[in-house]
Amino acid sequence: MKLLLTGISFVVIAGAAAAAVLSTNAPDKDAFVRALAPALNYGGAGALSISGANPTTGNPTNGAFDSFVSFNTTAMVTNFNGVFGTNNWVITSATLNLTENPSPGNALFNYGTGSFEIRWIANDTWIEGAGNPNAPTTTTGVTYSEEPTYLNTNTDETLGDFTFAGTAKLSCPLALPVSFVTNMQAGGEVGLFMTAVDSQLGYVFYSRNFAGSPASLPALVVSAAAEPALTGITVSSTNLVLSATNGFTNQTYYVLTSTNLATPLNQWTPVLTNNLPAGGGFTLTVTNGINAAAGQYFILRTQ
Repeated sequence: MKLLLTGISFVVIAGAAAAAVLSTNAPDKDAFVRALAPALNYGGAGALSISGANPTTGNPTNGAFDSFVSFNTTAMVTNFNGVFGTNNWVITSATLNLTENPSPGNALFNYGTGSFEIRWIANDTWIEGAGNPNAPTTTTGVTYSEEPTYLNTNTDETLGDFTFAGTAKLSCPLALPVSFVTNMQAGGEVGLFMTAVDSQLGYVFYSRNFAGSPASLPALVVSAAAEPALTGITVSSTNLVLSATNGFTNQTYYVLTSTNLATPLNQWTPVLTNNLPAGGGFTLTVTNGINAAAGQYFILRTQ
């Protein structure tokens, strides 16, 4: 959204609204891999696992486990476009829900409490495969030895560290770095990678291939809301006063300025930061924000 006022341009590029809509995304592929069986695939198993090298319970010779899971957000984007209008919405939260498998029925798995990392990965082209603990495969599907192919510290983003403390249900509120949000909004595959932080961890949870209750499967729950809309812009001496609607409670809004619209966003000058105590309409005052001698652009953003 762009408004002009006495030579001033104002652009709204991100925001959130008070009324959010949830979308629950089911995985369309997942797999665990093992450090001590680096050429084997376990994509067809009914469980996933994240384990350190020295789990509290189990056979330490089983070694470390990592897990991959991917969600297709195409239907989610279609839903949000239908509710808010095409591209008139922003993501306000994302949570990964997991359900422990307390009795996986195979001595291959480890058990132990501890922390693990969830990471968004830019490369989601890995193949699930059909291997399982009783019959792992070697011909098709992601393996531990292929991790360097899909993991890249220059592009991937950490979404947080989380702790398995023995509870059946685990909800992991994920951080929202720009790359992760952009990927979800694009309506395609969104890949996550999970690895142990604590060597004593041995966390086993149901995969998409679990034949039991659908409520036990991994789920990526995403919340979206309408983007903010400007309702008024006024200039008082050298102060800029912005009136807007669709504010989101506890959302932090930033006002940035530049004299050149083509300037990269990371080079724009921040002139105001404001955290909203309540949703709905709001006003932002940029004190001494107007430079009468130069044309100016302003951006309102949340991330």
